[in-house]
Amino acid sequence: MSEQLRRVIYVSEKVGSSEHDVADIVKASNKNNPSKDITGCLLKGKNSFLQILEGPSDAIEGLYKTISEDNRHTNVKRVCDEPIDKRLFSDWSMKSDNYNQMEWSDSALNAGNFVNISADAAKNIFTRISEQGESSFCGISQ
Repeated sequence: MSEQLRRVIYVSEKVGSSEHDVADIVKASNKNNPSKDITGCLLKGKNSFLQILEGPSDAIEGLYKTISEDNRHTNVKRVCDEPIDKRLFSDWSMKSDNYNQMEWSDSALNAGNFVNISADAAKNIFTRISEQGESSFCGISQ
């Protein structure tokens, strides 16, 4: 029997993160996540990050702990933590992009501020992104 899949979505505030820092995060994720069967997407907003992680429960918890201790951001907050049967990003390795590739109905999201995002709004964002398929938005096939 395989381990239960889990989805965690978190938001955090940037601490002087540069494009180089984000590129390092994505590079490390693309190197480390496949062996742990972790997939996801990182959105970088104007003042915050929004990330979805999907994979085996223990692996997700370990990665979330590492992420929450990373000094490139602060105020890391889970907005969603749930068991799942199916991933949104099953064939995608971790990828990053700007928040403004789509138009959002919420003015705070359009401004790149994810700090007060609800769980439903976060899930909606990643659902819309996953529906874009092989777009330039947020994912590349492994």
